Amino acid sequence: MQPNEKEKKNSADKQRTLQQNKALHLYLSQVADELDRQGHTMQNVVQKITKVEIKPTLYNVKEMIWREIMKAQLGKDSTTFLEKNEIDQVYDVMNKWLGTYFEIYIPFPNDEQRQWEKANYSDYKKD
Repeated sequence: MQPNEKEKKNSADKQRTLQQNKALHLYLSQVADELDRQGHTMQNVVQKITKVEIKPTLYNVKEMIWREIMKAQLGKDSTTFLEKNEIDQVYDVMNKWLGTYFEIYIPFPNDEQRQWEKANYSDYKKD
């Protein structure tokens, strides 16, 4: 095995799994739905946005909350590069923040919650 191939293998062993990625998108969708159900706009969630009202969606919750926590905590720009244990680290910070400021407590999805994926996940495949 050449050094480059070995590095790729080690990285793949640590990279977040496809199931974790699916669970992440399910969780972010649930957060967006709960924020919306409670009447929050993204301005309430991310104080930097002031130009227009934006409804929370899976995509903007991922980009504006999850990704910002991930960058600040781990220095990574993409969920693709998250290692298995790092999903939990970002989730823990986000869950605590949502609980503190919005009284939202959503457990990270498990395999039994995959029904949502069949109905909705196919609409969101982008990292």
